[in-house]
Formats: sequence, structure tokens, C-alpha cells
Amino acid sequence: MVRDSPRWGSISVEENAPQRAPSLAEQTYQTLKRWIVEGDLEPGVALSENDLSRRFSISRSPLREAIRRLQEDGLLNASGPRGFTVPDLSVDLIRQVYGVRLALESAAAASASIPDSEVKAAGAELRALGKEVKAGKFENFTRSDFEFHDLFVQNCGNPMLVDHVDRIRGHVRRIANFAGQLAEHSRASYAEHVVIHEAMQSGDNLALRDAVEGHIRGVTDRLVLQLEARAS
Repeated sequence: MVRDSPRWGSISVEENAPQRAPSLAEQTYQTLKRWIVEGDLEPGVALSENDLSRRFSISRSPLREAIRRLQEDGLLNASGPRGFTVPDLSVDLIRQVYGVRLALESAAAASASIPDSEVKAAGAELRALGKEVKAGKFENFTRSDFEFHDLFVQNCGNPMLVDHVDRIRGHVRRIANFAGQLAEHSRASYAEHVVIHEAMQSGDNLALRDAVEGHIRGVTDRLVLQLEARAS
């Protein structure tokens, strides 16, 4: 089931739902993925193939293709006959996703060759974001996370590694949207980004790898503590 209020009411099916073939399945996939990542589809609540088909006003075939891809991404779980649920943000999910992210992004950092111009531009952006973070405004910092990490991911020289990083980013974005609501976590993450940027400036790939590992481990530990506290 999709949230009835307030977020579902703000989503215009007519504007967002896929409209034309031959990319109907792709548009359906991208729309559902966006709703899952942004939290518009409630975790743990049953979704039905009939309901989604009706809401999108599309046939079962493109919908099933989109659902199959989302299941492969781990963003939808099967739940009964022709039913699905969005996975909960659990401790196990965070540890799994961030364990994979740690392995991939630390490897990327170890081999990255980042142009000086990109490092300089990132420093200016980081300083501007720092003023917002200090003022308790975290939205732009959260939104810029992938762009910052892409400085070493996209410049690692390993297209297969880049592809694998991209594959888990639906999960990472979903978790980051939750984490962005946590003030102390966001402040700590910003400080870790500063350390990563300093390592970029030094040109020392081992220092960059260590800074990235420290950041991802820190994020993991903070989010696990938050979820365990909520469950207790």
C-alpha cells in the first residue's frame, strides 16, 4: 500500500507514471525506485500487482518487468501471491549494504587519480556546505553525497568497480535519506568528508583509502546505534 497522507497525496500519478512504450518498463522501474528510495512507499506494507497496475494505468507485462528488476536490486521483496513489500531499514540491511560499499569504495580510493581542478572545486563546495551544516541545515549535504564520493569512484580507472558501486546506490540513497534526518550523524559525516578531501589534496592514495574506510565505518556504526536505540 502507498502512503495515503501526506506524501502519496502529493504524488501525481498522471505526471509521474510512465506514458509510452517501448520504454514503459524502464519508466515504471525508475518511478517505483524513486518512490522507494525517497520513502514514498511504506516499508513493510504490502503492495499488490493489481493496485500498482491500476495506479499506473498500465498492463501487467511492463509492471512485472519493473518489479523483477527491483527484486534483483533488493528494493522489493516477494510477499504472498503477486504481493510485494519494501524491505525495512534494518541493522542487517545497513551492515550488508555498507559492508559492500566499504569494500568497493575503499578499492576505488586506493587507485583513484583525481584531477586537481575537481579537487579544488570540491573544496569550495565543501566549505559552502559546511556553513549550512553548522547552521543545522543538512539537506544539501545529504543530496551532494554521491557527487563527493564520485570524485574517487569515477576516477578509479575500473569501469567494473564503478558499475558495482552504481548497483547498490538505490540502497545507499534510501539509507542516506534516513540518515540525513539525524543531526549529529550529519555533522560527523561532514567532518569525515573534510578528512577525505584533505587526503585528496595530499595525493596520497593510501591516506585517501584510510579516510574513506574511516568514514564508511563511522556511518555504519552511527546508523546501527540509531536503529538499535529505536528498537529497544
